[in-house]
Amino acid sequence: ELSDKQRMQVEGVKNNTSYVDSMRLNQFLDELHGPLYFLDFETMRSGVPLFDRTRPYQQIPFQYSLHVQDADQIKHFEFLAETDGTDPRISFIKQLILDCGSEGDILVYNISFEQNIIEELIQAFPGYQIPLEGIIRRLKDLMEPFQKGWYYTPEMKGSYSIKQVLPALVPELSYKQLNINEGGSASSTFTSMANGTFEGDYDQTKKDLLEYCKMDTYAMVEILRVLRD
Repeated sequence: ELSDKQRMQVEGVKNNTSYVDSMRLNQFLDELHGPLYFLDFETMRSGVPLFDRTRPYQQIPFQYSLHVQDADQIKHFEFLAETDGTDPRISFIKQLILDCGSEGDILVYNISFEQNIIEELIQAFPGYQIPLEGIIRRLKDLMEPFQKGWYYTPEMKGSYSIKQVLPALVPELSYKQLNINEGGSASSTFTSMANGTFEGDYDQTKKDLLEYCKMDTYAMVEILRVLRD
């Protein structure tokens, strides 16, 4: 027998209709407190640790994108680590704390990822515990309305991945035109740049990494706009 979520998906495809749980979706939207921050991390993993006090295959954050929406104004901030072999985490932490300010909800897509990364940063650098814990308390998950079935459209193809949700809700936006268009490629590319095995154009690849991560947070801005509409 189909679950409620499966039945919703089947009926959506058969009738070409979307499903909206207005009560739960409105509650989610009403509980957001601005200014709103839209945050996404990129991490790298290496079998042989590249930095002191790290373990094999530990996820090391090397990049983030941050869109900030205050009323009708949107600003963008970003961080990309240097590729000179230095540990990027302290620079990452300092700029993240500065860019995230002190108030307003921070929206991420799949909250456990960013939360776990920040918790590991706290363990490695306890001197930044208070501001980093402040960031964790402000995190909210934009994936929740899709994961819990409060909003579904057949174009999502049964998935709540942002790579499926974005073209379903905002078809004019796409990752396809980007030279780097998924997280695994971003991670492996930067890892090779950091360990000295990369053979491509460093300057262009850095631009490609920034464009990819920027798309992730701009996608969240647009997804939230559609949900509100």
